[in-house]
Amino acid sequence: MTDTPAARSAIPKWLQGKELPYSEFMRSALYDPDAGYYMSRVSPTGFHADFITSPLLSPVFAFALARLVDEFVRQGGDAASQIVDIGSGDGSLIHSLLEEAATAHLGRSQFFGIDRSLARVGKAPGDNGSLTFLTDLRQLPPAARRLVFANELFDALPVGRLVMRSGGLHELYVRERSGELEWTEHPADPRYVAYLTDRSIDLDEGQFADISLEWSALEDQIARDNFAGMVVTFDYGMREEKLFRSRMRRYGTAAAYRGQRVSRDLLRDPGKQDLTAHINFSDLERVGAKHGFTTLFFDSQAKFLLALGATEHELFVPLEGSVVSPEAAIELLDARDRARRLVLPDGIGDEIRVLVQGRGVGESGWSFQRRLF
Repeated sequence: MTDTPAARSAIPKWLQGKELPYSEFMRSALYDPDAGYYMSRVSPTGFHADFITSPLLSPVFAFALARLVDEFVRQGGDAASQIVDIGSGDGSLIHSLLEEAATAHLGRSQFFGIDRSLARVGKAPGDNGSLTFLTDLRQLPPAARRLVFANELFDALPVGRLVMRSGGLHELYVRERSGELEWTEHPADPRYVAYLTDRSIDLDEGQFADISLEWSALEDQIARDNFAGMVVTFDYGMREEKLFRSRMRRYGTAAAYRGQRVSRDLLRDPGKQDLTAHINFSDLERVGAKHGFTTLFFDSQAKFLLALGATEHELFVPLEGSVVSPEAAIELLDARDRARRLVLPDGIGDEIRVLVQGRGVGESGWSFQRRLF
């Protein structure tokens, strides 16, 4: 029945003696106020942490996005613009975007970082009143123009872990028994059955699927405010016709990250490892369309960053002269290698997809829409 072995763990209080749907197990493992993975003051991202995200991999990421910020603000003329990073974590990306922003734009741009936990946010030079951190999207003041970034946000939403059996769709639960965690199965919540039926998705017998009922809900919350602008989503995932294809995803996409390693051992040490699953971008597009958004771009992160001019960053410029020391040379070569990883057609540059949705802005002529290859 199980898709991974039972994991011997220190059982957290929120699970002791209980049996929970995997979605609720994942929610508590990530967001429990006292023991949740993302609620710690210690950042889970970085070269010596559990996983690395694009903003931390290389400054080239913020450099390229700052060019889009500049383009967006210029298109608005004298109108004030909000630049918003949802799921901002320690604030490194929104700080970098502020620092990269042209000085002339600061008077008509307000920057916001939004995250349910602000414990890891630090003060950075150059804030000068233009940057505000909030814990809830609903705290954003109204805006006529808004550019929203969501970097690896949706794949951190809790998912239901489902499997098709001969008797119908089943949902995986997690149970604590005698100090160990184990999988159990029950008939699936009817909402998951409706999800598959409404989208005409047929799972093969024995096929697993990981579905969040919150993908659409979060997109609805982002898109419902009355603003002209764009929502730019970076995440692991694909459209539903590929996401639920049995030959590619027979065992679903749920995964755990710890110490820069990925595994299927989802039950190990709850609250001590990241849990994630690929998202259904079709859900985001449908909700966006309901609110008047049009898809302006959907492709790999590598193509998106290259079109924005990422290779104009100094890390891509040919080296001239000599480097002052062997240590500096190694550090520079490492930085240049990390920059290339963002845009090479393999690894993170190809694995992450970018969805740009626009409303009340031009549907063509944006730099990220340039075809380079």
